[in-house]
Amino acid sequence: MSRALLIFILTIFINGCAYTPMLIKNYDFQFTNISSNGERYINEIITNILNEKGKGSKKIDIIFNTRQERSVISSNDKGDAKIYRLSVHVDYQVFQENKKILEKKFVKYLNYNNINDKFELSKYEENIVENLSETISSEILMSIISVL
Repeated sequence: MSRALLIFILTIFINGCAYTPMLIKNYDFQFTNISSNGERYINEIITNILNEKGKGSKKIDIIFNTRQERSVISSNDKGDAKIYRLSVHVDYQVFQENKKILEKKFVKYLNYNNINDKFELSKYEENIVENLSETISSEILMSIISVL
């Protein structure tokens, strides 16, 4: 009997827990104006995520600039690249009622090995840029939550 009671209590406790991941939910603000400069692909990813997550009542504006850099970290004896570093830079400012409430910069990067097939390398780099942009978008949202 005590084992059945324990299972029942654990089931109720687990089902009653209202855990929701912070990055899944919508936030209590929305972007009325999103302005961006720089890398078009990165800007599209960030803008889509910001528009998707912001569904609240507080109205804010954001201006951001993006930049992408690829550099050689290591090369072989012939001078061919062995390891690359791809970095995404985002500088942004957040305004509420025409007052700047936040200004911040994020830089995210990833080191990766060279691939002989240039098409595969290009697709891999595109995937890296997408992942880094999504990570930066989440950090932008979290930083806005901290000041509102």
